[in-house]
Amino acid sequence: MRTFKLNTLAICIAGLSLTPAAWAQTTAASSTDVGRISVEGLPGGTATGLISQEESPKARSSVNKEAIDKLNPVSNPYQMLDLLPGVNTFSQDATGLFGGGLRVRGANSDQMGFTVNGVPVNDSGNYAVYPMEYVDAENICEVFLTQGSTDTEAPHTGASGGNVGISYCAPEDKYRFRVAQTVGQLSMRRTYVRVDTGLFADDKAKMFISYSNTYANQFQGPGNAQREHIDIGAEVRPDTQWKLTSNLSVNKMLNNNFPTLTQAQIDSGGRNQTYSSTPAINPVGIKGVAQTVANTSFANTYYQNSVNPFVDVIWSGKVEYKASKDVSFSAEPYFWYGHGTGGTLQKTLQESANLGSNLKYGIADINKDGDTLDKLYVYNGSVTETYRPGITLKSNIRMDNHDLLFGTWFEQARHYQTGPAQAFDAGGGVADPFLFSSTNWLKYNNGDYYMSRNTLTVSTAGSLFAQDSIHLMDDKLLVQVGLRESVIQRTLNNYASSQSGGGADYDTSATYSKLLPSLGVRYRLDEQQHVFANVAQNMRAPSNSVLTGLLTGGTVSNGVLTGATLRDPTVGMESSTNFDLGYRWASDRWTFSGSLFYIDFKNRIASAYDPNTNLTVDANVGGVTTKGVEMELGYKVNSNWSLYGSAAYTQSTMKDDIAYSATANLPTSGMQMPDTPYWLAGLRLAYNSSGWYGNLDMKYTGMAYSTLVNDESMPGYTLFNGTIGYHFDDIGYFKNPSVQLNVYNIFNQNFQRISSPSGSSFTTNAVALPGIAANAPAYYIGAPTFVSVTLRSDF
Repeated sequence: MRTFKLNTLAICIAGLSLTPAAWAQTTAASSTDVGRISVEGLPGGTATGLISQEESPKARSSVNKEAIDKLNPVSNPYQMLDLLPGVNTFSQDATGLFGGGLRVRGANSDQMGFTVNGVPVNDSGNYAVYPMEYVDAENICEVFLTQGSTDTEAPHTGASGGNVGISYCAPEDKYRFRVAQTVGQLSMRRTYVRVDTGLFADDKAKMFISYSNTYANQFQGPGNAQREHIDIGAEVRPDTQWKLTSNLSVNKMLNNNFPTLTQAQIDSGGRNQTYSSTPAINPVGIKGVAQTVANTSFANTYYQNSVNPFVDVIWSGKVEYKASKDVSFSAEPYFWYGHGTGGTLQKTLQESANLGSNLKYGIADINKDGDTLDKLYVYNGSVTETYRPGITLKSNIRMDNHDLLFGTWFEQARHYQTGPAQAFDAGGGVADPFLFSSTNWLKYNNGDYYMSRNTLTVSTAGSLFAQDSIHLMDDKLLVQVGLRESVIQRTLNNYASSQSGGGADYDTSATYSKLLPSLGVRYRLDEQQHVFANVAQNMRAPSNSVLTGLLTGGTVSNGVLTGATLRDPTVGMESSTNFDLGYRWASDRWTFSGSLFYIDFKNRIASAYDPNTNLTVDANVGGVTTKGVEMELGYKVNSNWSLYGSAAYTQSTMKDDIAYSATANLPTSGMQMPDTPYWLAGLRLAYNSSGWYGNLDMKYTGMAYSTLVNDESMPGYTLFNGTIGYHFDDIGYFKNPSVQLNVYNIFNQNFQRISSPSGSSFTTNAVALPGIAANAPAYYIGAPTFVSVTLRSDF
């Protein structure tokens, strides 16, 4: 078992971030249209924490602390959103430590904008989301979702399918020291400690700091997840006009990957196939003798060489100034840092004096046997290191019946993507699984470090936005008009490496921009019900990968690459237009929200054949139309029992065939987008009385296709999860003690989901077509029953 500790530097940064100069982000959601957040005591069926009495003129759902606190405390934001309408989630294990997938109305997580306290946390290069990294569940007060329409002020250039916001809880007004210990199956253990100072400095300031340490084994073969996490928050109110707040999150993880299996592999070898438990040991080097190992495959990949090591730091700040009761201003600076690698890092590498047309020099003597004849295993990862500062400036002005919002957002992300390699030691281990230090990196014969890729992308992004919320007819009618101009310029510097199409230095850039209007209307029929309609345009710029590998041709002469040409990137911006028509109703016991939706995608980005390069790459493959209906309902049965239900029907249809080769097209026109179930449904029955509380959850995920041509599918399945807990009276030093039992997949349902980490990585066809070979999709195996117990207490 590998162990690790957060270093002292990270903790020092945490302390420095809480000086008075550290301006910060509020603990409430900083995105538009927060609506009316439900809290305990509001009428209607909001007691489950899964539905609020929204006032927004667009489709919007949320999960508040009432619901979050009843989950396994290791749960990630994907799992928190699981029961909401239109949400299709999958977790690689029961705890959420290994991540998973999320789609909303068929849009993947990398087509949605994610923020933590207003900080954009999608990968700045490919918009990927890593939900297990951002914040501890105990420190989250709300996770909200806008299905289809991105908020006007949202700091995104990759959100064509809506946005998700995660909001910290504020520091407590009174001193509190809280400890929680969770244990479970698979040697799962988690310790969580949080200290709140309470109000100090004449009741003008307060802060908290929390630390958690989590470990769990995989259910499918050897491997585990290790996570250390620090959250810090502070709030200062010097007077009634100013408010300063600050949040810092420091996360360090080392996870083994779960294997993925094709249906043929599952049928022949079962659902529990795993990576190898035998280290990748190279033969002893003999000078003058060519030593050769077998190419890496699933069967011989050592599980410790299929990992996801990652470190990230998120700091957010907010300064709010209230000039008058009708005018306020805010500044929200932030900084995001990340370093990590992942995937199958066990590769083979051939020593050589000269590797050919893609390199000036061959790889040096890996095993130090005095020759360059060997083909050996190496630890080679695609390392990404990101430095990402940014700021959002906003002003809110109330004039008569107008609520005006004006602002701008700007960030510049420096995205280093390298591919260093390390030699294995005699036992098959590596000195640095994170590939932090160059001390152990392999080199070319000329002394330069070996790189399987080597690029720097500078992504400069920003937007100008304005919104007017107009209240008419004694506030029976709300008209919300928004306009956002978003732009991102990517400049990629490619440095000569072993990457195909990257064997020489070159620079290239591309700029994507779009004016994004939105219009929302809400009309109140009476005190209990209203209707709403919304139309909004969204955009998603291509990932930075479309700027890599652009070199074609060329030869090597005396170590110099000559005669290469640089082709132009051909992938354009993806855009969508989202339409919603909805109805909401709330009474003393009922809360209901439903909407019809229609989304028109233009230039959808997916994998396709590029006739200019004779390669299959990310490309614009035409239009996709998504339409359906969503609804959610809360019902307060009595003072003890409450009920929540959601349902969604989604039809997401591709309009065009996709070019597969110079002579063949994939017959995708009229097909349903993969991993998009027609039907989704969720149900929660909640109980709370006399110290006892609990939930019984049900989530139905309908049949979904696994390939672009819809020739293989995943059967539908239903998962049942449960919680039961008890709040004790104070016992001596123990204040508010409680015990909570969580059970995942109560009936041990078998299920599987395709491995599609991004919106463009779908498998084309599982069955051979004329001129097109079969390409079987791979699946994650659904996690079995998992039981955990959490003990909590304040002191």
